[in-house]
Amino acid sequence: MKSWHYIIKYAAIALAVLLVVGVLAGFMRLLSYFLPVLSSNATREFKTFEIGNEIKVLKIEVHQVDLEILTAPDAVFRVESNCKDLTVLENENELFVKDKKRFFLSGNGDAVLRLFIPEGTVFDEVHISTGAGKTDLEDIRAKVIDVNFGAGKVVMQNVAATDNALIDAGVGKLSIRKSHFNNLELDMGVGDLEFSGTLLGRNAFKLGVGSSQIDLTGSLDDYRIHVEKGIG
Repeated sequence: MKSWHYIIKYAAIALAVLLVVGVLAGFMRLLSYFLPVLSSNATREFKTFEIGNEIKVLKIEVHQVDLEILTAPDAVFRVESNCKDLTVLENENELFVKDKKRFFLSGNGDAVLRLFIPEGTVFDEVHISTGAGKTDLEDIRAKVIDVNFGAGKVVMQNVAATDNALIDAGVGKLSIRKSHFNNLELDMGVGDLEFSGTLLGRNAFKLGVGSSQIDLTGSLDDYRIHVEKGIG
C-alpha cells in the first residue's frame, strides 16, 4: 500500500509541474505575438514642437526614452523627438513633456527626446523624472531643480540651482560636472557617482552601493555637507 501511495503522490506532483510548465509555455507563446508591437517606442522620423511662450516651469516625465537637454544653436526653444506616444503641452509659462508608460517588457526602441533651450534661459522650476535610458543635461539654470532618475547613465554638466536642488538617482552611473547647487540633497542608489563643482548652503549626500568621487572647488572648510555612505 505504501508503495502505491508514493507512486500516486509523486505522479500527482509530476502532473502538477507539467501543468504549470504548460501554462507558462502557452503564456509566453501568446506574449510573443504581441512583443513585436510592444517592443518599440520609436518611429523613423523626428517630430519638432516649437515652443512659443516664455517658459518658467519645465516638467518632464519619461519612462523609456533617452533624454537630452541642450543649448539651442538658433535661440529657438523647441522639442524634437521620435517617440511614438509623446505629449507636449504649453500652459502659459509652463511646459509639460510626457511619454506614455509602456508594457514592462518593451524596450525603448532607440526613442530619443531632445529639448533645445535658448542660451541664458533661467527657469523658476525644473522637474524631471526618467525611467530607463540615458540622460544628458547641459547648461540648465533654475531656482529649483528636482530630478529623479531611474536606471541608466546620467550626465549633468554646467547645471545650477540657486535656491535648492534634489537629485534622486536609482541604478547606474551619475556624473555631475562643473555644476553649482545651493542646498543640495543627493540620494544615490546603486552605481558610481562623480561630482565636480560648487555647493552652497546646507547639503546632504546619501550614497548607496558603489564608488563615489567628489571634487569641490575651494577649501573644504567653506562647505557644510552631511554624508551617509553605504558600500563601496
